[in-house]
Amino acid sequence: MIRCFRIAVLLFCLLLPLMGFCTSAAEYRQMAEQYVARGNYAQAVEYYRREAAIYRKLGDGNAAKVEEMKAERWATEIELFLETRPTAEELRANDSGAKGEPVYGCYVGACLAYDRNLQRSEHPVADAFAALTGKKLAVCYDYCRYGQEFPLAWATQLCQQAITPQIAWEPNNMSAVRDDAYLHQFARDAASCGSPIFLRFACEMNGEWTPYHGDPVLYQEKFRLVHDVMARLAPNVIMVWCVNHIPEDNIDRYYPGDAYVDWVGVNFYSVYYHDNNRKRPAVFESPTSYLKHVYQRYAARKPIAICEYGATHRDTIDGVDRSDFAAAKLTQLLLALPRLYPRVKMIDLFDCNNIEYARPGRQLNNYCVTDSPSLLFALKRATAPDYYLSRVSREAHTALPTYHRRVASAITVTGHTTLSAWVKSYEEHPTAICLLDGQEIKRCTIPDDCRMHIVAENLHPGTHTLTLVVRDSKGQNAGKRDFVVTVVK
Repeated sequence: MIRCFRIAVLLFCLLLPLMGFCTSAAEYRQMAEQYVARGNYAQAVEYYRREAAIYRKLGDGNAAKVEEMKAERWATEIELFLETRPTAEELRANDSGAKGEPVYGCYVGACLAYDRNLQRSEHPVADAFAALTGKKLAVCYDYCRYGQEFPLAWATQLCQQAITPQIAWEPNNMSAVRDDAYLHQFARDAASCGSPIFLRFACEMNGEWTPYHGDPVLYQEKFRLVHDVMARLAPNVIMVWCVNHIPEDNIDRYYPGDAYVDWVGVNFYSVYYHDNNRKRPAVFESPTSYLKHVYQRYAARKPIAICEYGATHRDTIDGVDRSDFAAAKLTQLLLALPRLYPRVKMIDLFDCNNIEYARPGRQLNNYCVTDSPSLLFALKRATAPDYYLSRVSREAHTALPTYHRRVASAITVTGHTTLSAWVKSYEEHPTAICLLDGQEIKRCTIPDDCRMHIVAENLHPGTHTLTLVVRDSKGQNAGKRDFVVTVVK
């Protein structure tokens, strides 16, 4: 009797949303948790998102973000792309014409000053990094406190190597930022380099951990001042306005305006535990979810830069080697950029062991790429495509990088066609199975690049069905999506 009663209560709770009675955020969360417990993740995602929408409507962006991340945790996403060359129209849609913006593709950059493995090399650190990764850097960045001289020797050496400097220029307080001799000299030194320089002024201002947080009006005033001085004395400088991916709800208040910002940047990291707290696991969070808010808000009018990204392969909470975790996160992000986020025109890697170099209290994670052979291999493979650029230039390259055109639901093919799938699921390494008219043509483990080839002459003319199935480690279907393929000879 008691068991029957419990079943009846559960069924009633499951029917509440359909009856229109489940209206509170708490009720939606309860429903989502029940669906997770039952393994019905698609429904759990729906109710977490409904809960988040309530918080958004109430103006509680932080609470909404928490529930949206839960939805991301259990969601399965399946996308299909045609690999081709971009049309003139697609290039125009993807190019805002900003200073230093590539017409198409994504610059690869890194912070190398704290990689002890590179310091031991007899070659310049950028050359040593390129030798290990197989990819010459387009950008190299470092930090400079406001009040310090412009790092002219460092910047000049990079420019001589055809590498563009990026400077994270951070004041201790905004009152120090004045239209004075120091600012003018810094600008003149930047101009003397002659090549483009990305200037990331006072970044992560949306976070209370920065000394210039808390007064958006003053922040905007000082950013505009720096912009105006650079525009007058150092027109080669590219102004980057860069936030942290959290908190989200105050980001817009700090935006100086389109006229003062050349690029919009965002910083985020993939860690196993937030702040090394076992009660705050982050293992299933996708790095692509950290990018969404800023991309949706600003990518339509500004090129986007991931100004700092790192994936930890060791932390101080237990010292376990998590190279596979780091390699998977890095691969997932780099595969997503050309497919889901083509307006991201630069990604800068934080190649540093923070356990050794961070300030006391933040010595939590090792992000050093060269410390981990498997992470280094993942980086080398993921940045090998011509989409990832090694030179900062506004010029259109003779051979444009491969373009990934999203397939909505149907595609017409002729000759030899290359398609690729992008998949994210609730497991780190689900399996993607590609079926053409029910016959398997490709099987891959995510996040590996899932590319498939369709040869029209091997198929009869007319329509065919391409099915993408995602399975978890238990062999259960996590998601499925059908596409219509029309073959024309």
